[in-house]
Amino acid sequence: MSTITIFPGKAGSVGGPELSDDLSAVAQAVQRGVPMLSRDLTPKRVAEARAFVAAGMGPASAVHVASWLKALGALTVNAPDSRERAAEICAVILEICGDMPAAVWCPETRKAWVTQGERGKFWPAPAELYAHLLPYAEKLRRDAAGCRKIVELAERAGKREDGVSDEERKAVAAQMAAWRKSMGHEEPQPVRRTVAAQPSVSERLAAYRRQLVAEPEAGVWILPLIAQLEAQAGRNVPKEPRGLVESAGKVFQA
Repeated sequence: MSTITIFPGKAGSVGGPELSDDLSAVAQAVQRGVPMLSRDLTPKRVAEARAFVAAGMGPASAVHVASWLKALGALTVNAPDSRERAAEICAVILEICGDMPAAVWCPETRKAWVTQGERGKFWPAPAELYAHLLPYAEKLRRDAAGCRKIVELAERAGKREDGVSDEERKAVAAQMAAWRKSMGHEEPQPVRRTVAAQPSVSERLAAYRRQLVAEPEAGVWILPLIAQLEAQAGRNVPKEPRGLVESAGKVFQA
């Protein structure tokens, strides 16, 4: 039997993807009307929302519900004692709870029934089971509605940005920052990179010539660099520096 875990902050569908804490929080914010910026609708979030919506929120099959009830029967003291009786009860439960999303029929909801105290050791009446599963179903439906909204917003993101003033963008950004702070999320800080200014060809030539005067023995590697930079500059350098380079070259040739 294919099931998926459900617990506070996460949801899912039978055989489908699990809704992450991150997307669940964003889906809740969307449902509460918190404005979303394009940067909030990241490709990862939109892809996860699409997958969750595509998984479907339809009801479970009779076989799936019957499997869930069969497992519950082994944990209670007054479960149906015959195949025929079990089939009758399953039909009644499907009539009352059949519109529940398939994901509510999972091990966690079964365990939640059994571990609720004295009441949990008995087989539930259809009305009791409906009341037990309803909070899980409502959570799933809210998350699914939020995911559908996220997908819709992502599809309209380009059009929505057109014609939006800087003041409106700042107001939305301030609302999102306030929401992130209330949720305990840190505001991402932009990374500032210092770009060092690059010296010009003439500045590099002057530096190499000064180094050549100070360190004549470095001419072995400085002279080729100076020649390369002079060719790169595409012009004749002043006679004095060239004479200095040529004089230094003769020193190393001697």
